[in-house]
Amino acid sequence: MDIAADEISLFLDLDGTLIDIAPRPDAVHVPDDLVTLLGRLQQRLGGAVAVISGRPLTDLSRLLPRCPVPLVAEHGAIFKLPPGYQFKLGARYCVPEAMAAFVRGALGALDGVIIEEKQSCLTVHFRLAPEQKPVVKAALERAIDRWPTFRISEAKMALELRPRGLDKGTAVRRLMRFSPFQGRKPIFIGDDVTDEDGIRACLLLGGRGMRVPQDFGGGPSSVREWLWRIASQSAPQTAQCPP
Repeated sequence: MDIAADEISLFLDLDGTLIDIAPRPDAVHVPDDLVTLLGRLQQRLGGAVAVISGRPLTDLSRLLPRCPVPLVAEHGAIFKLPPGYQFKLGARYCVPEAMAAFVRGALGALDGVIIEEKQSCLTVHFRLAPEQKPVVKAALERAIDRWPTFRISEAKMALELRPRGLDKGTAVRRLMRFSPFQGRKPIFIGDDVTDEDGIRACLLLGGRGMRVPQDFGGGPSSVREWLWRIASQSAPQTAQCPP
């Protein structure tokens, strides 16, 4: 499948897609040229590029400083739009403090378990202690019994409490309503279960989903290499999509 830069919108996950996953969320390494790559893509695609992540906006702003493309945080709860994007999309979700306190009380003392509190979601990482997953899941199930407007979402070595109706597919559909995304074929690139909603949204909108393990066997470095080829296209050339 050939990809023409003038015809697509790109929606990119961050961890596991653009950068390698680390044992702790705060230990990731961002390649020096990643923001430059996003800027080149922004220019070549006429602005139709966005990073959609489960991370909080403070993380995205720190990891991708002066990013020239929209940053979508917490699976679509928060949008940060750089100059040149004329529409406005505000936050609509919030974690109840009582729920956060309940999870901290149930899991905060477990060795190797990291509780990541965000504005709209609450993520519990157990990559450093995978044997704790049953304990984490049981505690989160007790939480949603008390706060049924939330659901448990699985991720790589993590479980997350997330408001029902909040996912990366919702973020894609919201962005696709506006220029410069509107009227293009959307492509979502991701590596995790949480990216499947974004992939499904793109498929339903006539686009495509690409999964890092299957479509980019080399991981994030292969994704970035392919994106550089897209960014370097001279109109109206096409780039060959990974098989």
